[in-house]
Amino acid sequence: MNKKVIRLTESDLTRIVERVITEQSEERKFIRGIQQFLNQKIRANLTVDGKTGPNSATEAAISKYQSMIGVYPSDGVWGDQTWNKMPEKDKKLLNNLIAEEGGFLDKFLHWIGVI
Repeated sequence: MNKKVIRLTESDLTRIVERVITEQSEERKFIRGIQQFLNQKIRANLTVDGKTGPNSATEAAISKYQSMIGVYPSDGVWGDQTWNKMPEKDKKLLNNLIAEEGGFLDKFLHWIGVI
């Protein structure tokens, strides 16, 4: 099997990374990770689509999880208060799920410990 060696300049690599990053919606990736997390933690049966909003199933599931971990008021909004109350094992699981949602670049960065 012949292998090709591709040499990239720093400029080439920078352009590739910038293109990949701009093609990903960070917020949608984060919400998809949360939806997967809630499906695993509380069997929320959410569609993993990266969408949420007022009166959505995702908002209701977040509120339920918040109540479970002692976030009051449980407003269905994922923020610092929710993150700070989460058990460490839940934080690790969520971080892994978010990294998986990010595609190859995020998986690689997670694997090497950058994210």
